[in-house]
Amino acid sequence: MIETLEETGELKTIKREKDTWILEVPVEICQKEGFAEGTLVSLTIKNSGIQASFIKPPSKKLQEISKRLLKKNHKLYKELKRVGD
Repeated sequence: MIETLEETGELKTIKREKDTWILEVPVEICQKEGFAEGTLVSLTIKNSGIQASFIKPPSKKLQEISKRLLKKNHKLYKELKRVGD
C-alpha cells in the first residue's frame, strides 16, 4: 500500500472519466523516483488489467505561454466551446 504524508492516507484523485482515473503522485514518491512534483498518473482498466501512464507537469515556461495564449484568445476559445469544437 502506498502511504502519503497526509493524515488520510488517500491518494488525491484529480479526475475520473469512464474507466480512467487521474491521480496525483505523492510528493515523497516523486522525490524517491526522481519525478517532478505535480506528476500525475493515469490508471485505465483495459483488457482485464490496469494500464498506467505518468503525466509530467508542464514546465513553468510552458505554463506562462499557455496563460498568455488563453488570455489573448479568450473570446475565440469561448466561441469554440459554445459550438462544440
